[in-house]
Amino acid sequence: MEQHYAEWQRQLVKCIRCGTCRSVCPVFQASDNENTTARGKVKLLEAVSEGKLALTPELQTRMSKCLLCKACAPGCPSGVRTDELFLSARRALAVKNGLPIAKKLAFTGLTYRKLFDLGLKMGAAFQGIVFKDAPGGRGKLARFPLPGAGLSQRRIIPPLASTPLRSRLPETSKVASPKARVAFYTGCMLNYVYPESGEAIVKILKAHDVEVVIPARQSCCGTPAFTSGDYQVGRYLAEENVKVLAAGNYDAIITGCASCGAALKHEYGAIIEDPAVKTAWEALAAKVKDITQFVAEVGLKQDLREVKAKITYHDPCHLVRGMGVTKEPRQLLKAIPGVEYAEMKDAAKCCGAGGTFSMAYYDIARTINDWKLDNAEKTGAGILATGCSACRMHITDGLGQRGSSMRVLHTAEIIAQAYGLD
Repeated sequence: MEQHYAEWQRQLVKCIRCGTCRSVCPVFQASDNENTTARGKVKLLEAVSEGKLALTPELQTRMSKCLLCKACAPGCPSGVRTDELFLSARRALAVKNGLPIAKKLAFTGLTYRKLFDLGLKMGAAFQGIVFKDAPGGRGKLARFPLPGAGLSQRRIIPPLASTPLRSRLPETSKVASPKARVAFYTGCMLNYVYPESGEAIVKILKAHDVEVVIPARQSCCGTPAFTSGDYQVGRYLAEENVKVLAAGNYDAIITGCASCGAALKHEYGAIIEDPAVKTAWEALAAKVKDITQFVAEVGLKQDLREVKAKITYHDPCHLVRGMGVTKEPRQLLKAIPGVEYAEMKDAAKCCGAGGTFSMAYYDIARTINDWKLDNAEKTGAGILATGCSACRMHITDGLGQRGSSMRVLHTAEIIAQAYGLD
């Protein structure tokens, strides 16, 4: 563990205990508990590095009570990379204490790509046994408590698609006179839960005369694993994806999921150890673009259809702070004829999803999400656009809980409507 302590000390020594992180931490604001702040966690890790505190399961629980929304890092006046620090701490704690059996089994399953795919396809076929339709057609409700999966009987989740995205589309979608050739990294959520969003992305790219390759051997990006501290699985998945993407000669790697994009573009750098794979990743990282970045760069097509809707936009944490994408989605939405764009208050504040966070701490996640929905509904918008499937799932749940008529769509789906491709 000495290497972890040395790494921590380089960051810990910078913290001046100013408490600026308290003003931006959604978990602290929802729980009013100092040990949920970055400052509190820094103090705990300082005690560990000094030998005053052990890497106990209780400390592991405290370190898990963080959305990894990255809000504290850019606002830190001392430049403490709290996001990187807490990931390192989770890694050390997972090595020392292990992970819950449900997580360990789930993450191990991700490494068996074909088995994982078969499991989710079977899950889609038999999901009616475990889930029932939620009121208003928002999604599914568990028929009975599923504590091991972090699902209460009131949480609304989207159904698994009867046919995944990668089974709907050819591996290569050709165009007559291609101006570019890109790889579309679908990730898991667009493939198995929101395939319509993935189809919209492919249609948009083809409308710009771009040949689209969806590599068949791509795996989960690994974010759920390495953010929980399982770097062994996270590294394996990262290296497998880099090998697959490096095998093709692509002008860009297109993503439609904020977490996948941030992992491919930045976070793999701290995970991959193999020198050859690391070199390949460095070349790929510069090519990774969110779909809104790509469209903003090439420009919207002319002769757009009207989309008569009032729309607001939610910034996913991994898109705005992970990939630096914030102006592009707004630029595109505002340029669509008929769209009345309404900016919500605190649009870049976390919605409370945080991947597995909302499964482990659903009530806190719901409180944070309610703040987001209050701000969204005050705009009077009928549609909330976003670029993260996890955010979409959590926000849709919140809207269903309060009986709101607001819909959540991927930004690409709205652009596809304007292109007449819906």
